[in-house]
Amino acid sequence: MHTLTRSASLTDYEQVARSVGLDPFRMLQVAKLPASVIDDPNLMIRADSVGWLLEESARLSGQEAFGLLLAETRSLGNLGMVALAIREEPTLRAAVESSIRYMRLHNAGVQLRLGDAGDVVLLHVDVNVHRLGTCRQAIEQSTAIVLRTLTMLTRNTFRPVRICFTHESPASLEVHRRVLGTTVDFSQECNAIVCRGRDLDMPIPAADAALNREVRRWLDIQLANFPDEPAQRTRQVVRMLLPTGFCSTDRVAQHLGMNRRTLHRQLAAEGQSVTTIIDDVRTELAEEYLANSRRKLYEVADLLGFSSAAQFSRWFRSQFGKTPSDWAAHHRESKAAAGTSRTRR
Repeated sequence: MHTLTRSASLTDYEQVARSVGLDPFRMLQVAKLPASVIDDPNLMIRADSVGWLLEESARLSGQEAFGLLLAETRSLGNLGMVALAIREEPTLRAAVESSIRYMRLHNAGVQLRLGDAGDVVLLHVDVNVHRLGTCRQAIEQSTAIVLRTLTMLTRNTFRPVRICFTHESPASLEVHRRVLGTTVDFSQECNAIVCRGRDLDMPIPAADAALNREVRRWLDIQLANFPDEPAQRTRQVVRMLLPTGFCSTDRVAQHLGMNRRTLHRQLAAEGQSVTTIIDDVRTELAEEYLANSRRKLYEVADLLGFSSAAQFSRWFRSQFGKTPSDWAAHHRESKAAAGTSRTRR
């Protein structure tokens, strides 16, 4: 079962693509997406294909902030019916919680979660993709859209402390500064909007409690009819637990509110298991960390839940047939060769 998103995730793609010298319809064709996504925001399309399209658009155009350019002019209405629910919540925290609950109705490829860390709160932004190199643009686009949403809900009074990204800094931060408008830290342990806990208690002006109840009732009906994807929910929990070093079948089942037998049965129906999903997520994250950051081997091992760099290296060799260092060197060489090829053209 593919992870789907509304085609609203590609709002303004035609204009932004043309502005950086790309043929938008040719790009859509290569990504195997219908041209109608340009005009119809309610088509359900593969999140993987959207992620690939954004990365390829950034690569071919040389615009490292392509995802941010797409997010720059987004309005609240881009979220469809989900926008109504969060707009009518009494506080910013309640709006974030509604976003977390209903996001998969808009874009099942994006997962949001709140993490309290003393006086500050981290609003984590994760994406589910299954192709190497399809995260960065989607992460930056999603983070910018969430930030714009919070800002619009509070009539431009919300200000985050900073924004964290796991990938490396681009050559130029001009677009990041303009679109995000706050301190941005790269090569961090997570992708998140960091804000003060008290700021989430900010009231949302003109929120209507009666309308909120009606919209939530309608959205809950849509959720009940939404295809249940235990494997996808398991992947989300695994991504959250891996850095803690305590990612086991029992712990995953506990976070999903079921016993391990039930979880095993549900995943088996999809031809999956907790073990295969953990390896799958580790593989994706290992590629992401090694390709897009300058982390030390022991830091990557920690983030993936291994007890040591040596244990991580053994696992990596079993998955990729080479050491992490050799894989990273090969990736850099391939990337440099691709850049040289583009320059010659």
